[in-house]
Amino acid sequence: MKILSCSLLVLSWFFSSCTLINPLLPRTPNRYGPNDYAVGEAGPYPQEVQLAKQRLQNFIRRANASQKVVLDRNPNVAVQAYEIRAGEDWPLLRKLASGRVRTTLYVQDFRNLTNFPVKFLLIFDWRTQQLVRNSGVLVMDTPNRGSVGEFAGIRAIYAGTGWWSVF
Repeated sequence: MKILSCSLLVLSWFFSSCTLINPLLPRTPNRYGPNDYAVGEAGPYPQEVQLAKQRLQNFIRRANASQKVVLDRNPNVAVQAYEIRAGEDWPLLRKLASGRVRTTLYVQDFRNLTNFPVKFLLIFDWRTQQLVRNSGVLVMDTPNRGSVGEFAGIRAIYAGTGWWSVF
């Protein structure tokens, strides 16, 4: 009887810990297209939004004439707000281990899967400098900075941490 009650206690703790709300955990089912970089979505903290806005302003300010043409064609910009390790997000780590996440880089070293970097991107309309949606996007692979990619169904220029790539 004592073993049964301890087992029930452990199981109840396990299931309740899986439902803890963490803004970095994916909240929506991953139904992204084949060319989408997203592996999950999450809500940002206010300090992440502030940092991403500063990086967006740097990205816009540093754009040369040809890069401004790219900005005019694509009003959305995906800016890195944070970076975690895959091991910090259990649902994502489970998907990686099962092969249900589309990435090209992590496959090379399964032993180091928990240390693989996962970028947290916020997508802004660069003209208004407002978020396109309230949730951010978790990505493992990214296009080159300054290139257009799809992030959770939104086409956006990837800005990374606010610097243009040198072509």
